[in-house]
Amino acid sequence: MRHWRGARAAWKNSAVNTYRQTVRRLTIAALLLGVAFAAQAADVAIATDTPEATIATLQRGLMALSQQSPRATVDERYKVLEPLIVATHDLPYIAEFALRRQWPQIAEVDRARFIAAFQRLSVMTYAARFVNVGPNTFRAIAQGAAPDAGRAQVTTAVARTGQPDVSFEYLLQQGGGGWRIINIVADGVSDLALKRAEYQRVLANGTLDSLIKELETQTERLRQR
Repeated sequence: MRHWRGARAAWKNSAVNTYRQTVRRLTIAALLLGVAFAAQAADVAIATDTPEATIATLQRGLMALSQQSPRATVDERYKVLEPLIVATHDLPYIAEFALRRQWPQIAEVDRARFIAAFQRLSVMTYAARFVNVGPNTFRAIAQGAAPDAGRAQVTTAVARTGQPDVSFEYLLQQGGGGWRIINIVADGVSDLALKRAEYQRVLANGTLDSLIKELETQTERLRQR
């Protein structure tokens, strides 16, 4: 009996040690993965000194993440893409423009809440939809008319297998952070115009809190795709 108890205790200690080692390895792996994703984000140099540079930076970042980490979860993609999207898009301007009619009456704290929710949705949209981005996904970048009054247009396209390309016209605005995107027209449809119409419909029958909740719902829906 004593021998059996000793063997049982030894087995228990071995199992505990194995469990602890497994947890330790998983913890280290998770930390290394986090470092890898952080380094990956830093690998893409942010250049926004010209309109074309901004679009090229966005495309390189999307391509690098897709090629280097094809199995990344949407949350991991979100963490990597957030600094890239914030640097290449003037999200506060877009958020304000979408609510231009109501903006003067919105308190600063509520403006900040709305901009934060809008930013989360914008980044999650890229994280969820631009997954399989390869070297041939984007067509050549072409500048439209010469920059005028701090604004410029850049045109490119996204290739689709067995289907016509989707044209993308980027409207960029020059500011303290360089040239940043303020609108995207995909196949003739303005993303900003769609957002303004959608947000005004929500506000017509609800409050700013209702709109923020709707943005959070859309963000979570993309996250669960």
